[in-house]
Amino acid sequence: MKKTLGVYINFPNKYHGAAKLEFKVPLSDLQKAILNTLYRLNGSSVGTHLSSLIGPDIKVIPEFGVADGLTFNYLDEDTLNTILKLINEEEARILDFFCVIRYYRLRGKERRALRFDYYFLRFLFGRNEFEVQAFHERGLERIPIEGLIKFLIENINVELLRKKSSPIRIMDM
Repeated sequence: MKKTLGVYINFPNKYHGAAKLEFKVPLSDLQKAILNTLYRLNGSSVGTHLSSLIGPDIKVIPEFGVADGLTFNYLDEDTLNTILKLINEEEARILDFFCVIRYYRLRGKERRALRFDYYFLRFLFGRNEFEVQAFHERGLERIPIEGLIKFLIENINVELLRKKSSPIRIMDM
């Protein structure tokens, strides 16, 4: 695997939230499910789940980038295919992402941008378990870290179940 693809060299030493999870699928399948989930969520309105954490009439749109050394590449189709190909060749022990949560207040047909939240996400993989670490970089943190992690876990499980695989299970949060 390209040494820096998937790893952010400046990931903070301290994180604001974490969850330990158990999985019963091949590691490469789990990593593909995570990547496909983030790609699917990228730039899409996520409906009421995250909006319910911050109030009515707020549109929430996440965007994800995958780390590559000191930078992040937007997780578009080309980037997704590149990293999926590399994971087919060699499983990663770390996958880092940058996450921007965009917020818009809705008033009729008009939408007004609110301050966005910026997060670093790290997935650390072991044999049958992995950890998700989240660091809130800046913004008002409208969505609590725990809420963001649970949202990601739920969506990864949707992807795994779609592939008829066992879902991941929270061990500790």
